[in-house]
Amino acid sequence: MIEVSRTRAFEAAHAYRGAAFGRDRALHGHNYVVWATLRGPVDPATDVLADLKDIDPLLRRVTDALDHRRIDAEYEPLRGREPCVEALAVALFGEMECAVSGAFHDVRLASMRIAETADLWAEHAGGEQVELTRAYSFSAAHRLARADKSDDENRALYGKCANPYPHGHDYRFEVTVAGAPNPSTGLVADLGALDRCVAGEVLERLDHRYLNQEVPPFDRVAPTGERIATWIWDRLAPVTSGLARVVVYETPRAAFTYRGPG
Repeated sequence: MIEVSRTRAFEAAHAYRGAAFGRDRALHGHNYVVWATLRGPVDPATDVLADLKDIDPLLRRVTDALDHRRIDAEYEPLRGREPCVEALAVALFGEMECAVSGAFHDVRLASMRIAETADLWAEHAGGEQVELTRAYSFSAAHRLARADKSDDENRALYGKCANPYPHGHDYRFEVTVAGAPNPSTGLVADLGALDRCVAGEVLERLDHRYLNQEVPPFDRVAPTGERIATWIWDRLAPVTSGLARVVVYETPRAAFTYRGPG
């Protein structure tokens, strides 16, 4: 089996109704981006899963009803519901699933992801659960070195990252929570609560710090991307319902994903 993803963008406005949404009750808008991922066998006659020229019209058809619209008033699947990104992911999955099943024989829709901003997106793969991902960033210095090893041993392990003086990164990390959407709001998580939790548990402890000297246990454990991802999980898991994974980007070329113990 192979998976192929195709993307499309649209612009839309919306406003929330519930008092809990605060300033988002005012009419505003976003540059949305949608990813449709299809799964199936490679066609031996063409060596592709499906011709992209056949996928694009389906994706265009399901997003045209959203493009340059006020989606909480004009998009029928969201009528009477809060226009959150989770609800959009569920609605678009249903629309695209029907389109794909009607157009292809051995190909099915694997998932639909919709990004409201570069730092917030939801993904649905059918069933009851929806994933919601929020991205954050911090700047920190570190040196890859273990306290129980000599400078020569650390350099043999970590190369120039073990230089005696530290270097630094603009880290980006993603926190994904998963669950069944709230039946009244459509939300998987309270974003305000998640932001406050991440700020208090992670950002205040890591941002503008020399990790090796200021953030235990990195005085004893090398602050690698793997260890930072695990550290963030350990801080958030006890206070974040439905935590599904943490992804840390040390640079745009290196990502480290942790899904919890076991």
